[in-house]
Amino acid sequence: MNILVTGGAGYIGTPLCMRLAQSGHRVLCWDPGFFGFHFPQPLQGIELRAERVQRLGVADLERFAPDWVLHLSGLSNDPMANFAPELNWEENTRATEHVGQLVQALGVPLLFASSASVYGFQPDVLLTEEADVAPIGHYSESKAAAERWLLDNVERVFCLRQATVMGPSPRMRFDLLTNGMTLTAWTQGKIPVLYGGREARPQVHILDLVDAYERVLATPALQRGVYNVSATNDNVLDVAHAIRNQLETEHDRRIELDVTDEARKHRSYALDSEKLRTRTGWVPARDVDATVRELSGLLASGSLDWEDPRTLNIRWMKLLVEAEAVLQRTGSLRPPSQQNG
Repeated sequence: MNILVTGGAGYIGTPLCMRLAQSGHRVLCWDPGFFGFHFPQPLQGIELRAERVQRLGVADLERFAPDWVLHLSGLSNDPMANFAPELNWEENTRATEHVGQLVQALGVPLLFASSASVYGFQPDVLLTEEADVAPIGHYSESKAAAERWLLDNVERVFCLRQATVMGPSPRMRFDLLTNGMTLTAWTQGKIPVLYGGREARPQVHILDLVDAYERVLATPALQRGVYNVSATNDNVLDVAHAIRNQLETEHDRRIELDVTDEARKHRSYALDSEKLRTRTGWVPARDVDATVRELSGLLASGSLDWEDPRTLNIRWMKLLVEAEAVLQRTGSLRPPSQQNG
């Protein structure tokens, strides 16, 4: 198949594009590369277009003739959205509407990378896709709005409400729950656990999530609509204990849990993903213990560059904004002789 992946150079998009290409599909990765491109070289089966998704047009789709569009492009996480709420709305909602209009006009099915954060604070029940959404904050509000528009306007749309993702990626992120807590434990010997660690968080390993995308693509009769994607339902304090136990047992490191107990009403929810499992045959294979073992092994070997500022989305975004302001004032860093070449 021909598969267009917006945001294909991101944390999830990079291994997804690699898997699709390895499976024999022709892949067009449409991504501006704000966080760089982390594909192995030479590229095989992946075409790169370093463009923002707003510049994707009908002619591009007609040229590539995609059998599917997988829309992962957007700003990810609360700190990014709170730092730039207008940009967050543009990239997560308006850009999704733009992609939706294109695929609807051409009759191409769309798989949308949504977020389980749209459920907000509902800690006392296992949530199916029929549960009410109650987004808290700019990020989840933008995802919920994008979902509503797609479901109202696009005939062949599949919205994956993804749990918090964990595990290594060539485009690594350490601002996700298990990834970040594992890094902090490894580098600082302690894990801050806020709000008593009572909040419930569904999680899914990044490769299990890639498997879910492949299962959707491989199920032609799948009904349009919303699908939860979660492998585990974890308590934050339990995740911290799992990380401490593993690093102490397998790496002989002393880890302290720094638990603070102030209360808050923030995101807390558990997911029922039986709909996706039943209808596609998706079976996740990795839990928190397996993920921490994988991450700690890579940290021990030096295979993960945790000092790279791009591994924390908000840190890199602030650096880009600062650099943009400087370059607007000073001009290009290239020598004058090269600027018009």
